[in-house]
Amino acid sequence: MKPEIITGLPSGVKEKGQRVDFRTEQFDLAIQTKGYRMWWSRAAVCPCRNNEQTDQPDIACSICKGSGRWHFLPELGLSTGDKDSNGNTVEVNEDGDALLILAICTSATQDPQIFEKFGEWTFGTIKVTTQPGNKLGYRDRLVMLDAEMSWAQLIEFDGADTIDVTGGYQRNGLRYKCINPIQLRSVARVFKNGADYQVNADGGLDWFANKPATGTMLSLNYTINPVFEVFDHVYAFRNTLVAKKKLTASKAEQHTTMPVHAMAKLDYLVEGA
Repeated sequence: MKPEIITGLPSGVKEKGQRVDFRTEQFDLAIQTKGYRMWWSRAAVCPCRNNEQTDQPDIACSICKGSGRWHFLPELGLSTGDKDSNGNTVEVNEDGDALLILAICTSATQDPQIFEKFGEWTFGTIKVTTQPGNKLGYRDRLVMLDAEMSWAQLIEFDGADTIDVTGGYQRNGLRYKCINPIQLRSVARVFKNGADYQVNADGGLDWFANKPATGTMLSLNYTINPVFEVFDHVYAFRNTLVAKKKLTASKAEQHTTMPVHAMAKLDYLVEGA
């Protein structure tokens, strides 16, 4: 009795001469020419989540700033000016926790009825495609450098000369780096950019006149670079076999990796963010 499983080609079908390859170098070229610049950081669970009952992070944690996750350089030891495996120059951000990559970004949903009601940015999600070597992971952070969006938040002023970028849930700082302040005010007063404060090189706000009293609640609206987190993998790993001019002894010799494809969402919309 012959087994029903199949482990090869049917009799009479020849493998030699057949070429149905996915040309990865062409996709790399598309990413290079059409991709958006992004700061990419890997994510890790913060050790401050040591509450056995709730598994909640410490809102005063100096590592994750209360978010429960911290981000780090995708490949430790890299610095600006290094070369990647293809000889291209590596660029690392000033904080030393992100690597500059290119990624093709498209809409995450394909339902045209949703587009009619809400537009393509429904739920703040995008599809991200990167080169094979940039293996995105769950909750990795992606900062889109060539785009801006508005963000509004409350700040509990602590009396310091600078409102720093603290991220997470800390109420005395900015969640994101400020690009352009639109309006900053308290209940009693509107503060003017250039007269009362200015944006510093780190994206925080420096006071030099009319500083509010300690404990004053401030409302700030400002523009930021959109920050996304990977929340699902459409293709967690992608591989293919590339035909050779000469048949190889094993499939392993024909194996090649394909571009990485994942879904990302604006980080403040991700559950637990």
